[in-house]
Formats: sequence, structure tokens, C-alpha cells
Amino acid sequence: DRMYTITNVGGTPGGEAFLLVTEEKAALIDSGFACSAGRMVANIKDILQDRPLDYVLLTHSHYDHASGSAYVQDAWPDARVAGSVYAKKILEKPSARAVIREMNDNAALLAGISEYEDRTDRLHIDIAVSEGDVIGLGTMKLRVIPAPGHTKCCTAFWCEEEKLLLSCETLGVPAGGGMVMPCYMVGYGLAMQSVERLAALGAEKILTPHRGLLEGEACTAFIENAVYWNKEFMRRAREGRRAGKNEAELAREFKELFYTPFMAEVQPEKAFDLNLGYTIPMLIREIDGE
Repeated sequence: DRMYTITNVGGTPGGEAFLLVTEEKAALIDSGFACSAGRMVANIKDILQDRPLDYVLLTHSHYDHASGSAYVQDAWPDARVAGSVYAKKILEKPSARAVIREMNDNAALLAGISEYEDRTDRLHIDIAVSEGDVIGLGTMKLRVIPAPGHTKCCTAFWCEEEKLLLSCETLGVPAGGGMVMPCYMVGYGLAMQSVERLAALGAEKILTPHRGLLEGEACTAFIENAVYWNKEFMRRAREGRRAGKNEAELAREFKELFYTPFMAEVQPEKAFDLNLGYTIPMLIREIDGE
């Protein structure tokens, strides 16, 4: 007897966005690509009908999670965009906006979308949230849990009563077959603190970015696999590095392991390579410094 619904309203694979509707309020979790934002807005309208959209909750500032929020606010001017203090700073940086624009153009190309209106310069955060802040969705209360690891600006949202975790990519992304692709780009130690903290919440339902809601055994398995693969990734990197492998060799090895057809459905190869291009050098620095 659930008092809320969660629906994937994303406009195209890889640009997932999830609409959380309670009896009193509605919040969009992430907002997908720019090029598919029109379709996403139409999907939201289909569900909400005449009801307002109250919030857009951003788990982090990356293009595939934040870009659609400018289009959403055109459709629902009263909706407030919430994200971390750090995400707010990122979205205000011209250099970050340039990357967001470039990655959106790449996503549009891959999706076969020839033209879309670029609203990157209007991306912003209205409510900068920090540890312990609460987003009220009527009877449902979401507590903000900073979870740096994938990025410094990553944030998760936790509903204690429902044992529902609206996660971020710091836990990793399911790669199929029980594998979870680690996504740490800002330090292994920092990421593991966040992973262990989220794992310890005792979630019974978890909203995973790109893959949607996992419940019961699927939720438990994902969290266990996330902890395992986040550690295993570093163990393999350490072993490879000590055996004399360089950056390119390690990157090739991890790509063979994790860039599965299942992963390719939600992440363009260019974005995967870009992430790995941050992660491997960072791990090498940590390993060489041990």
C-alpha cells in the first residue's frame, strides 16, 4: 500500500529522469539530456495532468542528469531546482557549461536528433542543499545525504519511513550480470566512505540513476554488489599497477570488463571513455602515493 509512485519519464535511453509523485507533491529526480527534454516534459505532463511539479532534485551536475532542468522550469516556472552547494558552483562556471554543451551535442548525434534548442546558459540551482537538509513532499520527507565520489557534487536523498534511497552514481551503475561499474572520479577513499555510508542505511528500495527502482532482494543484491565492485576495481588497479601496467593498459582492461552491451544501452562510449579517463589517472596517483 504505497503512498507514492516513481516513473521513468526520460526522453531517451541514457537521459533518464524519474518522476516521484506523492499524494501532495511531485518531484523530478534528475532531468536527462537537453536534446530529449521536450519528450521528457510531455511524459511528465501525461502523468501530472493539471497537478504542479514542485521540485527538480539533481543528484549531481553532469550533463545527462542536469541539462533538462531549464526546459522543465519553462513548463513549470514554480518548480524549484535543488542540488548541492558544489553543484550550484559548477553550473555557474563557463568551462563546465562548455563541457555540458559539447556532451549534449554528442548525445543528440547518437540519438539521431538533428536540432534542439540549447538552454545550457540557463542551468542553475535554486535551493543549494547540504547534509541533513530536508525536502518535504507532503507526508514524505527526503533527507539530504552528500555522497561525494563520482563527483564532488553528488547527493543522495533518503526517506527513512519508506526505507527508500534515491541514490546517485557514487554507488556505481549496474553493468549486468551482477556487476556494478564503479564511477569514482574524485578519490577512492572519499568514494568508499560514501558507498559504505549509503550501504549502511538499510534501504529496502533504491532508485538507481539510469536503471530505475530496485526493491527487496534486487535492492539488497545491488548494494552488496556495489560495495564489492567498488573495492574490487581498486584491488585490480593496484595489482595491475604493481605489475607495471600503464594508464592505457589499465583503461583497456577495465573497459573490456565493464563496457558491456547492458552498459552501452545507457552510456555512450565517448562518455564512458571520458569517465574512465578521469578515474584511472586518479587511482594511479593514489596507488603510487601509498
